[in-house]
Amino acid sequence: MLDLPADIKKVLQSDSLPDYQYLFDILIEVTSVLDEEKTSYRQTSSNGKLGSLIEFNDNLPIIVLPDLHARYDFLQNFLSHKLYKKANVPGITKATSVYQALKNGLINVVCVGDAIHSENNTAIRWEKAHEEFMNGKKTGKYMCQEMKDSLCTLICIMLLKIKFPQNFHFLKGNHENITNKSENGDFAFRKYADEGRMVCDFIREYYGDDILYLISCYEDALPLIASSPYCVISHAEPLMAFSKQQLIDARLEAKVVESLTWTRNNQAEDGSVFQIIKNLFADKNWNPKNAIYLAGHRPVENKYNLRQNGLFVQFHNPSEQNIAIIYNNRPFNPEKDIIGVEK
Repeated sequence: MLDLPADIKKVLQSDSLPDYQYLFDILIEVTSVLDEEKTSYRQTSSNGKLGSLIEFNDNLPIIVLPDLHARYDFLQNFLSHKLYKKANVPGITKATSVYQALKNGLINVVCVGDAIHSENNTAIRWEKAHEEFMNGKKTGKYMCQEMKDSLCTLICIMLLKIKFPQNFHFLKGNHENITNKSENGDFAFRKYADEGRMVCDFIREYYGDDILYLISCYEDALPLIASSPYCVISHAEPLMAFSKQQLIDARLEAKVVESLTWTRNNQAEDGSVFQIIKNLFADKNWNPKNAIYLAGHRPVENKYNLRQNGLFVQFHNPSEQNIAIIYNNRPFNPEKDIIGVEK
């Protein structure tokens, strides 16, 4: 962590919940950054608001992170990870960390979503937090521990977006639903306990409705899908194919949001990945088979699963801290290009 700035270090090393004013200020700033992201790489939607598609056209390597789920230690290790062993990129030396590469504009980073709701070895904590919750303690000991991990992760993501708006992107996952609503492609969430309702009620009681509202505004401004001539990235395997305009306008169609964030294994229509790649690159005279589609959402046991004739790479292993690196000068190889970060 030696080369990380003081604000990020402070968040990643924190053993307490962020105070109200700090969280409020960060949310205002990051939402403003996102609101201004009507750029050449993020077109506006048909209604004039933020589009949901990020399009890279700078030929930089893209590093993709799977679901985070409150793993602030993963973010810390990722930012400190040295790239020289794996990334043959001009400007990257033996001493270059991911953070330094971001700072110098040498890479793009895309996170596939799911910042909050821990899921790795925390089932017992969730059960104890639920017991507290059912006994009327919405901000009990175990829930405070969970929310410290979740909010430290979320704040670090927001700080990175503020510092590197063109090179750091976080996509909406199905857990980016702080109000636990079931509408517009979102659905209330529960796994180990009643996580969605518990987190919503915690934020409302501990911080207030204004923080809850600001987090929801931040979530509503997130993109849903990213692309370059070499890859397409979303939170989940696309349930069905959509046109490029539908992907830009994703927030205008609930089925698009749901299809990019909630798809179960073996639920997607055959060929949905190929068709989306084809639709995104139709105006670039590009062979869809030259690109790969990456996502997380459903856990894998090893490094990855290949689906849809090998075009779709699923690589979220909750027990590992793996990243995927997409190069602009050779095809993606999941055996070589999905690597664990240094711990």
